[in-house]
Amino acid sequence: MLTKKQKRVLDYIEFYTQKHGFSPSHDEMRKHLKLSSVSTVNHYMKILQDKDYISREKNTARSVEIGKKKHLVNIPFKGYIAAGQPIEVVEEYETIAVPSSFVSTGNLFALGVKGDSMIDEGIFDGDTVIVRKQSSVEDGETAVALINNNEVTLKKIYKEKNRIRLEPANPKLKPLYVKEVIIQGKVISTFRNIEEQNNKEGKTKLDNIYRSDCVEFMKSMDENSVDLTVTSPPYDELRDYKGYSFDFESIAKQLFRVTKKGGVVVWVVGDKIKKGNKTLTSFKQSLFFQQIGFNVHDVMIYRKKNTPFMRSNAYTNCFEFMFVFSKDSPKTFIPLKVKTVRQGKEMLPFNKGADGVNKKILGELKPEKTMTNIWEYAVGYGGSTSDRLAFEHPAIFPERLAEDHILSWTKVGDVVFDPMCGSGTTCKMAAFNKRHYLGCDISQEYVELAKKRLKNALQ
Repeated sequence: MLTKKQKRVLDYIEFYTQKHGFSPSHDEMRKHLKLSSVSTVNHYMKILQDKDYISREKNTARSVEIGKKKHLVNIPFKGYIAAGQPIEVVEEYETIAVPSSFVSTGNLFALGVKGDSMIDEGIFDGDTVIVRKQSSVEDGETAVALINNNEVTLKKIYKEKNRIRLEPANPKLKPLYVKEVIIQGKVISTFRNIEEQNNKEGKTKLDNIYRSDCVEFMKSMDENSVDLTVTSPPYDELRDYKGYSFDFESIAKQLFRVTKKGGVVVWVVGDKIKKGNKTLTSFKQSLFFQQIGFNVHDVMIYRKKNTPFMRSNAYTNCFEFMFVFSKDSPKTFIPLKVKTVRQGKEMLPFNKGADGVNKKILGELKPEKTMTNIWEYAVGYGGSTSDRLAFEHPAIFPERLAEDHILSWTKVGDVVFDPMCGSGTTCKMAAFNKRHYLGCDISQEYVELAKKRLKNALQ
């Protein structure tokens, strides 16, 4: 998200570059934007660069280039809302600019958050929430609620007999109960004031799932703080994830920043067939991970036992890739084992003489051996999971897949992360195996789904 002043700087850089074919100098920006000094220009340039809106070369004049996030959407900013006790409506009519990929369709507006009643939903004091205007929400969804005719608050809504419960997401606070409420909209996304939040204690708690854009969320995390990431991003637009898209390169760079030395990222992806031609997006992404500093430690296969027939002119596709990226050499590897076909003592060949006959000695066959890098799982209900809740998400991977990677690359007490956690499978299996988990997702619906799955599983 950009503030009004940051957006003005970006707009001027883009306008000047399109007109002249090169970027403006710092002094030209200072004069045109009426800024106090060149150092102020530098301040804004650093913010835009940190947020990936621009790139620039060191010690090179007029080297600014507009980044991939230049496609912005202006959303009305309608003031502030309480994530605590209700406050009177105070509207400030201005706009804020957000990347178009961060929001879905609908009549949208933004509100600044005051208070800490929604911290367990990943909404902190100083954040900005994007709201879709609508007059009703499902039980458990976070909404902007108007009560007592002129007070607004941000709470999870539950309809009970003869009353409505406005539930905070903070165990220290009690719910509000009202007879009537006017729903003004549903929260669909959250943007964090990273600089402000970094100065607060408890900015990111382990063993929690947050609603946030994953790039912005990772920027709020400490460097070298994650032992293992297991995730399956939306790839090649094979499914519609509530209209959201993702910025792959920024995600990869932030994953490198937050991964510990010796840590591992497991990237579960496939490829789309477009007009009879495989996109090979998965390999392009793998090469980018390698380019920014990761080792491609392994290219594993996730084989699906019960994949339906899909193509008339090719063999049935029954696998996805599991790229294993490591930051330096993996610090932990605990190989999974399978039973060998033959076990016990046997006469085993140990040498072949000149006559071509094997000599044999009595030896003992090992009862188990290390698994190969092709892992096979049943999919669907009873295969991926027996938890019916999980299938409210369009693309889940098997719980055993997440668990097997967690057991392979981490130890008890390590931190396991999923930046696009969807139905929460990675977080659930991390908790089951006594690892700390951390997840985020841009969809409020999926965050609530993941939290519900974890709560049910850990009861």
